[in-house]
Amino acid sequence: MHAQAAAAAHPMTGTSDARAVQAGQLVRQATGGDLDAFEELIRRMQRRVYGFAYHHVRDLDEAHDLTQEIFVKLYRNLARYDPARPFEPWFWKLAANTSINYRRKRVPVPTDQSPDHIAAADSPVPLHDPALSDALTQLDPAYRLPILLHYYADLSLEQVGQSMNLSIPAIKSRLHRARALLRNSLAESEEIKDPASPNKPSRGAAQPEGHK
Repeated sequence: MHAQAAAAAHPMTGTSDARAVQAGQLVRQATGGDLDAFEELIRRMQRRVYGFAYHHVRDLDEAHDLTQEIFVKLYRNLARYDPARPFEPWFWKLAANTSINYRRKRVPVPTDQSPDHIAAADSPVPLHDPALSDALTQLDPAYRLPILLHYYADLSLEQVGQSMNLSIPAIKSRLHRARALLRNSLAESEEIKDPASPNKPSRGAAQPEGHK
């Protein structure tokens, strides 16, 4: 099924390393007081950050607010960034912590918005099966964050490990467990959506004569 395939999708490959180098240069300029560099950094990262935020809160307005809060936290913490270390693991750790704190402060049940509503808002969030988004929301942060950082923020396993202060084997283990939990959740969701056909005899139903 589409949702199950999405749950087990492989991470995107491409220019994440080059993108990280460019982001690091912009951060160094922004730390020196270059606001134009900070605006450019926001422009380059906004799409991924918004998608990351949306899959945390499942609400368009809340995702916008969370995105803004992440970038505010970034600006306030620029001086704490060590230019000798990769930028993206540091940033996504900050984004993950901000998201967790944000969820603790907000109403626990997010607004359920239809795919049509999301598309109408011209959101940069990719349109996944709503069941997948629901399943992600229900995951414990220990399993949800590796999924979001690896598949949605497009971080390598090493970068995810750096963001969460975990080894690569530990990240692989959490991703494996998270995918299993998602598959189980999606399977249960499909059973609810597509109950047994009314023509299918139940276990307790009498069988036709001669049936063995």
